[in-house]
Amino acid sequence: MNTKDRIILEAFKLFLNNNFEKVSIADLEQAVGKTRGAIFYFFQNKEEIFNQVIDTYIIKTQNPHQKFNYCDGISLEQFIYRYVNGINETMSKMLSLSVINIYKNYFALYLQAARIYPNFAEIMTQNSIQELAMWETVLLNAVRSKEIKKIDTNRYAILFRSCFLGLAFDRCLTHGLNTEELLQLYLDIYKQIKL
Repeated sequence: MNTKDRIILEAFKLFLNNNFEKVSIADLEQAVGKTRGAIFYFFQNKEEIFNQVIDTYIIKTQNPHQKFNYCDGISLEQFIYRYVNGINETMSKMLSLSVINIYKNYFALYLQAARIYPNFAEIMTQNSIQELAMWETVLLNAVRSKEIKKIDTNRYAILFRSCFLGLAFDRCLTHGLNTEELLQLYLDIYKQIKL
């Protein structure tokens, strides 16, 4: 791992465990094992480091086109498994960092980003719109191919996405999202609308 990526990774861990205001450059120097000069060779200030952390570990990680293995012509059942697999892969990366309370802390970092990162709400809203559109496209194709009954694809797209968001939020303060539980919910919905 190069020095810049190491700075971003260690800053991510620090920002997960502490508010932006509480993380000092001295904390970052200690975590990275580099001097202030070495850190500021790559970044102008702490806010730029924070923004790079958000780019790397929230915006890119939550981009639906990177997170889910979507392709045209995929069945709804296949997409459900790929969707949950994408969540598992993201969670696995986060858990590999060995951060205590990663789920709660990630959610807290998300809220900090909404306050500090320029246009964060708009960017994440676009991610949400893209993900809903992905669900709706898969559902429309499933109706057309007679995989599922004729349904209001917009409402079901919202339902599928809301199951994930609701469980993720509900479990973030305790043990984190159980993707097996999410998969079973999705398969239950799928069985109800399957032809």
